[in-house]
Order: sequence, then C-alpha cells, then structure tokens
Amino acid sequence: MSIHYKMFQKIAKNEGDSVVRLIGINIDTKRLSGSEERLKEELEKFERLGFDCVEIPPAGLDVIFTGQIVHGRLNRITQVMKRSSLKFTVHGPDLVDLSSSRKEDLQILSATIDFASSIDALTVVYHCAWLGESAEKKRREIENLKRLCAKLEKTNVCLVVENTRQLIEQTLQVVTAVNHPQVKLLIDVGHLFLRVKGNEQKFLEQLSLGLSHAFELHVHDNFGKPVNHGKASLSGQIDFAYLYGLGDLHLPLGFGKIPFERVFELVRERFEGIIVLEINDLNRFERDIPETLEKLKVLSYAGGVQRA
Repeated sequence: MSIHYKMFQKIAKNEGDSVVRLIGINIDTKRLSGSEERLKEELEKFERLGFDCVEIPPAGLDVIFTGQIVHGRLNRITQVMKRSSLKFTVHGPDLVDLSSSRKEDLQILSATIDFASSIDALTVVYHCAWLGESAEKKRREIENLKRLCAKLEKTNVCLVVENTRQLIEQTLQVVTAVNHPQVKLLIDVGHLFLRVKGNEQKFLEQLSLGLSHAFELHVHDNFGKPVNHGKASLSGQIDFAYLYGLGDLHLPLGFGKIPFERVFELVRERFEGIIVLEINDLNRFERDIPETLEKLKVLSYAGGVQRA
C-alpha cells in the first residue's frame, strides 16, 4: 500500500532527529511503450531487489490522451499496481512546459496529478522550464504552477519541481515564488553536475543551497561534459555519447565523475525525503542495479540514519 505525501510528512516530523527516506528507481517511458505486462514485470523485479518505491511515467502507459485521463486504461493499470507493495512517485511528461503559452501543457500536468492521486503516489515530478532568461516565461511558469495548487490541495500529492539545465538557485526561485506547501524542490544531481560542467566546488555549493528545500533527489552519474563539449556534438545520439562520455548518460553510481561520497555527506545533514535512482537503459545497466542500490543504502544511512 502506498503512503500519502501528507502522511509521509507526519512520519518524518514524528521521527525527531531521524531522517525518513525512501529509495526508489525509475521506470523509463521508452521501456514501457504502453505495455501493462512490462509494467508488471518491472514492478515485480524492483520489489525483489529491495527498492522502497518506483517512479512511474504516465507517458509510457498511454493513460493520458489529449490532456484527459483514459479511464478504462487507468483502471487496468491501477489493478496492476495494487498488487505491488511498493510505494509510488510519478514522473510528469518531460515535454510539458508551463512557461510556454500552450494551454495543453497545463491540462496534461493537471491530468498527471489526477493519475498520481489515483495510484496514491507521493509526488509528481515537473521539469522546470525557466532557464533564467525571459522574465515573462518565469512569470508564466509561476502563475501556471499556482493554478495547480487548488488541485494539489484536494489530493495527497506533492508537485516537485526539478532542475534541468538550470542552477539550483534558479529552480528554487520558481518554487519559492509559488509559495505552497505541496510545491517543493527536486534536485537532479546528474543534471546539476552537467550544468556546472563538472566543477566540483560549484556543484557542492549549489547542492548545499538546495538540499534543505528539497523533497526528492534524482541520482545518476555522468562525466560533467555537456553534449556540445569539445569537438563532438552528440545530442540525441546516446549510443555514441557513452564513447565520448558526453551528456546526461544516467549511469550507475561510480561509473562517472560525480563525487557521491561528498554528495551524501550533505544529504545526511540536510535532506529529508525520497531518493530515486534514474537508470534509463536496462539493456546496458540492469546487472549493475543491485550493487548501486547497496551503495545508495550505505551512503544514505551512514551514521545511524533511520528509514521509515
């Protein structure tokens, strides 16, 4: 049975000095490709491996068409998920951009919140779109997020705003301006390392700035080299990007250059929430997941930190 966001907050508060944390893993949109059977297989696999929760992509389940829930499909998916003891988070569609003037984006994210509520998910992930440029885009994104707050209040879902190509301070500006207890920061550690081009000092400074405001972390490794680094430009050519070590590779921990020991020193001091391992390509990295989960447990709970 899933645990609601508000219940999760209450548990965390009652634990006093202990930090309540769940460790999850994502199911990638492309891997699902609309398959209920694949969803069932992956839920069973990740439950056996010992994860606490799984991040579900509705775009991979064909459960939202033209901004509306497909209820027959939702009912079948809900039945699959009820058979799992895992908790759930939801990753909103990557292309949704609330800084744009497309009304469809707001409808799709609103439907995503409905989907998350239907499966008792803790969070819905939204990719922050404002990159620090247009004041108008920033205003529009904040206003659209505020429009969703009334719906959030009717649910037990937290909307977490993820840094994509921004510094944490920029994403935090958006979250702070919305100023709602069910809109919080999500720090994607891999995205941040790419944004600062592998500069460890700046990376840790930005992480320190955001951790006490964050409710969810996404963790995966890379080399801190954007896709246009050096002479090779490999945007969209992931098979070759591994060869050059470029871009958002979503590697298991320890495969790249992110200093995860330093990261988790800060996490243990300042973070209370959910950690999600994002490994998109199981063909390449499935055999590395158990070891990576073990690393996450050791790093997260060093010093006697308690789990919920």
